[in-house]
Amino acid sequence: MDDVQTQKNTLVGNKAGVPVILHGHFYQPPRENPRTGIIPVQPSARHYSDWNERILADCYSANAFSRYLTNTGRIESITNNYSWISFNFGPTLLSWIKKQAPVVYERILAADAESTVRLGHGNAMAQAFGHSILPLDNARNRLTQIRWGLDDFSSRFKRAAEGLWLPETAINGDVIDTLVAEGVRFVILSPWQASAVETSKGTWDDLDGAPAPYGRPYIITGSTGRTLTAFFYHPGLAEGISFGHLLHDADNLYERIRKIRLDDGQSLIHTATDGEIYGHHEPYGDMALAALIRKINDRGEFFLTNYATYLDSHPAELHARLKPGEGRKGTSWSCFHGVSRWYKDCGCHTGGDDSWNQKWRTPLRTAFENNEKRLDTIFKESFMKIAGIEDPRAADDTLLRYGPVAGEEMDGKTFLDNLDATRLLDDSRRSSLAILLDGMKNLLYSYTSCGWFFNDIAGIEPRQCISYALSAISTFSRFSSGEDLLAPFLADLKPARSNEKPCLNGVEIAIQENGGISGSHEAALFFFLNTKMAKPFDRQEQYGYFRLLDCTWNGDRNATIRFVDTCRQIVFSADVEQTDEASLNLVIAVTDAWETDCGRLSLTLYDIPARLLKSVYSWISHSLATVTNNDIPSIANDIANYSLVVKNTKFQPFETLWVENIGTAILTIRSLFALSAEKSWPERKESIEQLLGFIVIRGRQAEISTVSSIFSTEIRKVAQTIMAGTLDDQITEYVLDLMRISKTHNLVPDMTSMQNAFYPYASDEKISSVGQPMMEKLRNELNFA
Repeated sequence: MDDVQTQKNTLVGNKAGVPVILHGHFYQPPRENPRTGIIPVQPSARHYSDWNERILADCYSANAFSRYLTNTGRIESITNNYSWISFNFGPTLLSWIKKQAPVVYERILAADAESTVRLGHGNAMAQAFGHSILPLDNARNRLTQIRWGLDDFSSRFKRAAEGLWLPETAINGDVIDTLVAEGVRFVILSPWQASAVETSKGTWDDLDGAPAPYGRPYIITGSTGRTLTAFFYHPGLAEGISFGHLLHDADNLYERIRKIRLDDGQSLIHTATDGEIYGHHEPYGDMALAALIRKINDRGEFFLTNYATYLDSHPAELHARLKPGEGRKGTSWSCFHGVSRWYKDCGCHTGGDDSWNQKWRTPLRTAFENNEKRLDTIFKESFMKIAGIEDPRAADDTLLRYGPVAGEEMDGKTFLDNLDATRLLDDSRRSSLAILLDGMKNLLYSYTSCGWFFNDIAGIEPRQCISYALSAISTFSRFSSGEDLLAPFLADLKPARSNEKPCLNGVEIAIQENGGISGSHEAALFFFLNTKMAKPFDRQEQYGYFRLLDCTWNGDRNATIRFVDTCRQIVFSADVEQTDEASLNLVIAVTDAWETDCGRLSLTLYDIPARLLKSVYSWISHSLATVTNNDIPSIANDIANYSLVVKNTKFQPFETLWVENIGTAILTIRSLFALSAEKSWPERKESIEQLLGFIVIRGRQAEISTVSSIFSTEIRKVAQTIMAGTLDDQITEYVLDLMRISKTHNLVPDMTSMQNAFYPYASDEKISSVGQPMMEKLRNELNFA
């Protein structure tokens, strides 16, 4: 270690300051039901439908619009934190954010574009697509994961990636070779993954268990001699941010960075953590990050940059040797032994009872690897037969190009059109190719690292991986010539046993995950209920992977529905019958375009998936709320009269009448917001205030919260209008009225989206036609300084 202190910071005292890089690895595993592309309700997410929604609110959205507050709690600025830190996002997570939170998605892309202009290189890095442990992947899968990740990045960010985040920073010589061959410039590693570093004298320092120096990049060498740049992050800073609660106070975090500079005198300070620490694992961590960004930018002692920019002026010159890891399989940042955590009971875990073990990891890995061997043989043989190609490499080459479809950056039809540009294949064979490729996608998803990371095979992450493997088996069964693909998979899983009571084995867990209705039946169910129960403004033509083509009704209870699986390019026809008017008992018979019988299924209300049922309740609620324009004055007047009588009599009405009138008042308020095109705001405002007067006095907290949520929805809608267009007098007056009404009636709507929409005008980034007095009033009401 004699050479470490010679790496002194030549920039200390320089006006440019010391470069600082903070990297956030933002990632969630794919959570969708592989049959539908819809995330099921996850009760453990509490207050949210699933974990993606919860972490979006806590972290991903919060960092796109992070508040810096004055000491009186007012908003001084809103920062896009992604513009100032190095970051990567998992491709499947970005696909979900793009659909569910497009404003946040655009802020992420904009941050990379802005940093490219400011620094010459963008802050964003790519990630290996499916977050598998690359050293444990076979050569085809390793290349596919990396190629898909790079292709997904270039499709979204409109530039080639320079760096790539390795899942769990897992690496070995073969991974290095593949990265170099694919044009990757650098990676980030844990300092504990290195065994020795080269000195400026050409000698080697054996680290002997100490962390690798963080103050410069190093050259690492692959199995065939190819070389790649690696940055080893600062371990103490990473631990302090992740586990030491440095995000409780930005001043303390700044001082920690300052102390590192004074103590070590390095020419670079950088670290890497899970991105979710900034707001999810550490509540309001995004705000601490925003405050740190402001302090660094204001004080001039440091400056924020990214790895690619730093490499331009500080290319790696010295080499580092990586530890081989247990079994010489490689190393990672979250397994002391190397990468053993993802195939055996190595002792690394996340807690649980002392009696628990992770022996289940080995049969889970074995089951997946043996499953892949069987399915891969079918994939290659079927591909050659269907495509009329004799070269078995063509299947893998086509799979390598499939990344944009897996990442939902290209639809399946476009991919097939590009693949079969001369239209040599008929629709049946084109669909068969799409089915094969979709099956391979699910097979690759089954290797997602989260499946082995935690304590128990009964957890949601291993179950998700098992569900992807089962989906792949189901897909390939149609090409297996009668071979039973499920039985050997279950046999391999049987030795895996859960720690949690009732201590299920792998087979029992797989059987649970293999239950439920098929994707085509669930899609038919959705489209039937949507067309039957939803008003035109709630009609939807897309349900996960499925798109509605047409729906023909035969009376009120029977419909024939045609829809297409956009991934697998299969057109389905479903005959749906409601067997009696008094209940929601349904019979669904599905066939595909080649008249293959996909099954006849009888369903009751209890069989409807929770998320779909939630949509049904929403449609019904919206439908009930569609009170006509002419009815509203009469309803508002009736409610006012009822309130007047109740207020001035000692005889109280029946509780059922009370509840009915509260419900009517809430539905009417919802309708009033929906009637913006038919009724002027002053007219609607008068009725809303009448109804609110009754609800606030007579309603319970749950009903008042419901009205607050209605106002929140309207405020979000207006905020979207402002973001998409401009801020004018009419919109400003409307927003101020909504806020005044809320305050008068003790409602607490969520103003986050409105603050986000207003900030560009508050900071003079955008120009508004609104007069200064009204702008100041809105600024004050929205809690800006």
